[in-house]
Amino acid sequence: MKKNKGISAIEIVMVIAILAIVVAVVLPSLTGFRNGQSLKNTTDDIVSLLNQARMQTLSSENSTYYSVHFEMTRAVLFSGGTFSDSNSSNKVITFDNLVIIPANGGINLNGGDVNVNFTRLTGDTNQYGTIIIQLASDSSKQKTITINKTGIVSSN
Repeated sequence: MKKNKGISAIEIVMVIAILAIVVAVVLPSLTGFRNGQSLKNTTDDIVSLLNQARMQTLSSENSTYYSVHFEMTRAVLFSGGTFSDSNSSNKVITFDNLVIIPANGGINLNGGDVNVNFTRLTGDTNQYGTIIIQLASDSSKQKTITINKTGIVSSN
C-alpha cells in the first residue's frame, strides 16, 4: 500500500489557529512597547533641543541667544526672542503622530509663554516650568520635562 504524502486541511487549519493565537497574544505587547518608545524618544528629542538652545546661547553662537517654541505637535529651536515660522535657520522637531503636548495644561511655563528663551552668558531663563508630553491615545501615559530657572532641563 502507498501512503499519500501531503498536508491535510485539518493540519492547515491547526497551523492558522496557532498563528492567530500567537499574534493575538504578542500584538498588544508590541503596540504598548512602540507607544512607550515613541513617548520616550520624543521626550529625549525635546530635552536635547532645549539643551542645544542653551549651549548655543552660552557659547554666544552668532552673537545672539537661542529659544525653543512649543506647539501641540512640534518644538522649534530658533535664534533671538521672536519666533518666525518661516525662518530657514529654525530647527524643527516634529513629534511622532502617537505623541502630543496636551492643549490644556501641557505647557506650564512661567509667564504663560510658549517659548523658552535662554539668557546669554548665564544660560538662565525666565520661562521656567514644565512641558507635559503624552500619548495621543492615552492621556495617562505621559512624561514631564522640567526646565529650571537656571536653564537646566530634566525629564522623568
